[in-house]
Amino acid sequence: MIAQTIRSAISKLFSSITLLAPLLCAVPLHGANCSMQSLSGFYGFVINGTSDGSPIAIVGLMATDGTGSISGLETVSENGTILDSLEVLGKYNISSNCTGTLTIQGAGLAPQNFDVTLISGGKAISMVETDSGTTESGTAVAEGPTACSSSRINGSYAIQATGVESAAGPLALSGQINFHGDGTLDGTETTSVNGVITSGKVAGGYKIGNRCFGAASISVGNRNFIHLNLFVVNGGKGIDFIQADSHTMVSGSMQQ
Repeated sequence: MIAQTIRSAISKLFSSITLLAPLLCAVPLHGANCSMQSLSGFYGFVINGTSDGSPIAIVGLMATDGTGSISGLETVSENGTILDSLEVLGKYNISSNCTGTLTIQGAGLAPQNFDVTLISGGKAISMVETDSGTTESGTAVAEGPTACSSSRINGSYAIQATGVESAAGPLALSGQINFHGDGTLDGTETTSVNGVITSGKVAGGYKIGNRCFGAASISVGNRNFIHLNLFVVNGGKGIDFIQADSHTMVSGSMQQ
């Protein structure tokens, strides 16, 4: 059941791989001063906040070409409705002082406009949405030079996430996830759901594709399996994720 669920999730993500193909050879540049070329390569991004009063979480992967164009994939959870593996197009403009603007638009959704600041010459991006009716901010981290696969994601990661479960209330969690390189994972996790604290062992499976995105199915203690979309960043040292189950608005990151 775990393997079937993961295969289904990863196939949805891989179906949009052609959108990213023209930008596969882009390589990030870093320097004291910034330019359009400072955004050149793949970035995993996480956005959280509210849109017209409803909670929203977005996690995705965008490819920047060094001249102002963006393409990619994202998963959106808005007030508990999941929009999975949407194709993304966009544009950006970067000034020499490392500030600028960025616009992304998921398929079928309205454009999102951000003021951005580049960190470390383009290794990361700080973002705040400037559209009326939204209170959203986020970060993006360069994917890094490593090629990805399930076997390359191997080791212990600290996990942290926040969000809302529609039926239960606000959620926060932290813990440790151990990826074994063979598609299996385990670990421990402490979760607070609306102030009720539980701790337990984590078990499950995962799959990562060569473009550094994938999926996981995880159970914690006696709870049902949850399903995550994963985006590997920082040369495999980080993983951004979003819960892909209906009636949840939960996203977070894992760091080695």
